[in-house]
Amino acid sequence: MPFPRSLTWQPPALLLVLAAALSGWLLLGFAGRHEGMRPLAGWDGGEVAVLQEKAPAGDATAAEIAALPETAWLPWGKPGFIREHGEGSAWVRITLRNPGAAPQSGVLMDAARYADHVDFFSPLDPARDPHPEGAGAWLQQVSGEWVPTADKAIRGRETAFPLVLPPHGSRVIYLHYQDAIALWLEPGWWRDAGDFHAAMQRDLIAESFYFGTLLALLLYHFIVWLRLRFPATGYYLLYLAFYILQLFGTRSGVLVLGRPLGSPWMETIGAMSLPLSGAFLAAFARHFLELPDRAPRADRTVRGAGYLLGGLAVLALLAVVSGHAYLLNLIVAIGGLAHIALLGAGVVVWRSGGWEARYFVLLSGLLLAGLVPLVVLMRDAPFETVCRVVMLGSALEILALSLALGERFARLQREKLAAQALAVEEAERRHQIQEAYADELEHEVRSRTRELMAADADKDRMLTVLGHDLRSPLTALTLSAEQEAVAVRPDFAAEVAQTGRALLLLLEDVLLWTRLRAGTVRVMEHAAESVVRPMVELHRSGAAGREVGLLLEMAEDARVKTDLVLAQTLVRNLVSNAVKSARHRVSVKVTATDFVRISVRDDGPGLPEAVMASLRDPAVPLPLGNARSGLGLRLCLEITQALDTSLESGTPDGGGTEISFTLPRAET
Repeated sequence: MPFPRSLTWQPPALLLVLAAALSGWLLLGFAGRHEGMRPLAGWDGGEVAVLQEKAPAGDATAAEIAALPETAWLPWGKPGFIREHGEGSAWVRITLRNPGAAPQSGVLMDAARYADHVDFFSPLDPARDPHPEGAGAWLQQVSGEWVPTADKAIRGRETAFPLVLPPHGSRVIYLHYQDAIALWLEPGWWRDAGDFHAAMQRDLIAESFYFGTLLALLLYHFIVWLRLRFPATGYYLLYLAFYILQLFGTRSGVLVLGRPLGSPWMETIGAMSLPLSGAFLAAFARHFLELPDRAPRADRTVRGAGYLLGGLAVLALLAVVSGHAYLLNLIVAIGGLAHIALLGAGVVVWRSGGWEARYFVLLSGLLLAGLVPLVVLMRDAPFETVCRVVMLGSALEILALSLALGERFARLQREKLAAQALAVEEAERRHQIQEAYADELEHEVRSRTRELMAADADKDRMLTVLGHDLRSPLTALTLSAEQEAVAVRPDFAAEVAQTGRALLLLLEDVLLWTRLRAGTVRVMEHAAESVVRPMVELHRSGAAGREVGLLLEMAEDARVKTDLVLAQTLVRNLVSNAVKSARHRVSVKVTATDFVRISVRDDGPGLPEAVMASLRDPAVPLPLGNARSGLGLRLCLEITQALDTSLESGTPDGGGTEISFTLPRAET
């Protein structure tokens, strides 16, 4: 049934707006205040140049690099990749100028921070920077993801170096970058080291609050899942856990904890976690939106996207192990396309009446709408701003999915309370009826029960007496008629014999029916041939009289577990009905696999649809007045119930009727 709409949409919408405003201020306002930093690209107070690839860098020292001609350097004007596809290392020359009359004690940093190892070299002026080595001495520092915290120029996750610019002077810095995947260059100069440290503290506070909120949300839903075991909540937990892991890894959270971790393993954490989170998000959408029932085609698409994302997670690990770590960026890009499948599924379910799907449509649509221009402008926007916008969009998506889960729980609670109210009301009504009519109902039930039991006992006794009383004289009559079949009136005698045999079989069916009513079933192991062949031979002469061929095909050495009398009676009645209806041929086939199947097929006009409906569903009564729905077929239905099997009917190619049933196979 369609999801009922919420009582009101204003509270969730207001919460999302407030969360967006607070998160945006926290990540882009409070933590994004980097007014004290000057990007070196395009600033007249600094110059950036990159050593061209054709220049003979090798394992050269800083002094050898500084001695290279100006033609070996390529000016660098904006943030971007200076090396891609695992090219390894690069030399960067930065010139900083201080036009002021006071020295600048600042910090040179790379806003991207994602280099494995960065060596800092700056020549010292003997007159300004006395050094024991004298002329030709260099100021050397080190930073990077794989550098231990104690050895870094400035502790923390940033790639930053403290530096003093003399009044009305300049300094030249040579940076040797090394990374296993790619190098993104975005240098900046903090003229005041105090501003740098204050900004880094604001960033740390904002991200601590951000990740703390996500962890609290994860813990809350984990507790909910432990209590309710709601499948969608479990998949949401896994999605949220891997997404937090991905964000924590890409934001260099391990470095904040004091542990060095760089390429390619830091990228591997993100490249594996992002597809896995997408795979669990797809599983969450399938369960939460009830896609298998509401939109099977969209369900297949989302399920395929989930399998693809799971494969990408494995591919990410293989890319690192095989030395193709530069493919991780492509894997992450493909993983991000999962939101397109979820957006489409949400639209389909929403259009079909799934009101809660609006969360998927809203958040997936906004996230994609925000990411498309962000990707286009990524090379021009500050790298840190790009990361924070993605964090903001992710937080809103996670919050919206949490609200969707909360609305689902609220709906279930409302349905539960409504059901409980109805149950209480129904219980009170029944209690009132029981109090008013308890004695009368009890008396009526007892009286009717006694009458039914007496009538049932009388009926069983009557049928038993009838069978026994008629069996003996009919047996004697049949034997006498068979002995006289070759005398003066052979046709009459044969007809009497045939009629007597039919009456005997009918009485056997009546007695067998009383046995079924008594619940007497004796299951033993028997050869399948002993069940089928005697009953086929019993009808061979009658089939010959009707010019109907009677064929038997037996599986060799097949044995069954059954009540022999009941099974034989079942076969006998099916063959009898088939012979009566066949035009030219009746075939009986016994096949053995894990069970033994007995099939009876004729080429007659076929069973009426009303009879076929009764065979398919025992609850549908057999129609009266049909030649193929008399006592024999009714008895067959009761026998199949006693033998814990069922009749299967159909119309084979060429017309006619085929009825079959199965029996448990006994070990030979």
